[in-house]
Amino acid sequence: MQHRTFEAVTGRQLDPTFVALESPRQLLMYQAIAAETESTRVALRGKPNWNFPVAQPVRGFVPAAKRQRQPETTLADLLPWSALLTLEGCAENAAQRAGCTKQEILEFALTICPFEHIVTVLNFMALDKGSADVAKILSPLIRGLKAKEARIKQGASVGGKKSARTRQSNAKTPGTTEILQKRGRLLDSGREASDVAGILAQRYGVHPNTIRRKLHAAAKAQEG
Repeated sequence: MQHRTFEAVTGRQLDPTFVALESPRQLLMYQAIAAETESTRVALRGKPNWNFPVAQPVRGFVPAAKRQRQPETTLADLLPWSALLTLEGCAENAAQRAGCTKQEILEFALTICPFEHIVTVLNFMALDKGSADVAKILSPLIRGLKAKEARIKQGASVGGKKSARTRQSNAKTPGTTEILQKRGRLLDSGREASDVAGILAQRYGVHPNTIRRKLHAAAKAQEG
């Protein structure tokens, strides 16, 4: 890597004026990363977890008596661009700005990233890929659970409707004593015994078998 390139990428922020790249596509990705990482830095300054002051250690071999107090800066301003790329959806935003995929942005970032920061980007890529793999593995299971939930809901709905019809039927069905009285009157009027259940069922708005069960239960009770 040329000296100018080295200087452009090794600072905390990418040099937005740097243009010495191999292709227009690489330049576009570089400019997208430069813009989005600094945009992320600005966003982090507005968050207490990233905007607290950090005292920087004194550098060099100047005697302690002659050392000047180093100015404080915030954690957001200490983060290198490669770390910012892994935060707050920065990589996704850079990819969108450059018109490429997130994977392409990260792979390009690895080619220009300072050696000591390569692990940061690699870990982020591994975590991102791991999350995608987990989602892919869990997807069929989640679909199965959703289908099962839908079947349970559908079954509950069908059961509820059936129960409601049963309750409605029971509510319309008269008591055994009343049915026996009505049956007696019909028989006295000359109706056939086989027609009684149908006539009473139509009168009460229930199925003939409901009337038959009532009459059968009453007959068994008398026999007992």
